[in-house]
Amino acid sequence: MSNHGPGDNYQGRDELTSEPIREPDIAAELVAAFADAWNRNDMEALARVFHEDAGFVDVRGTYVQGSEEIGRRHAAERTGALKDSVLRGEVVDARQPAPGVIVGHMKTELDVAGQTRAAFLTFVLERRAGQWRFSEAQNTIVAPPSH
Repeated sequence: MSNHGPGDNYQGRDELTSEPIREPDIAAELVAAFADAWNRNDMEALARVFHEDAGFVDVRGTYVQGSEEIGRRHAAERTGALKDSVLRGEVVDARQPAPGVIVGHMKTELDVAGQTRAAFLTFVLERRAGQWRFSEAQNTIVAPPSH
């Protein structure tokens, strides 16, 4: 598995302008890379947006640890009912509570079999050796309001 992926160029400053890079920009790049990998059914690319020791809790509450296992679990999802699904994600917020750490939330929509499933993801990004990647994430289904 390649050690390079989205977030590799983020050192905290834009390479062209030397302006500080905002946390939502870093998060948006990784969220876009995650959705792009899902939509291309490239689970190796999806695994690369996570640090090797990352943790992920899926919508059913199953905890998975390690980028390779996260990629394998998502690959299994893509062979079943979610085979032809399309994922969209949008960063809702992102902040840096400590240097090299970003905590944020994103909302997602998954189009599958003519229906759209909404979810909300809480994530932690970490910069290690100059590379921003997901360190932890939890995905929660957004249930429609009950009447």
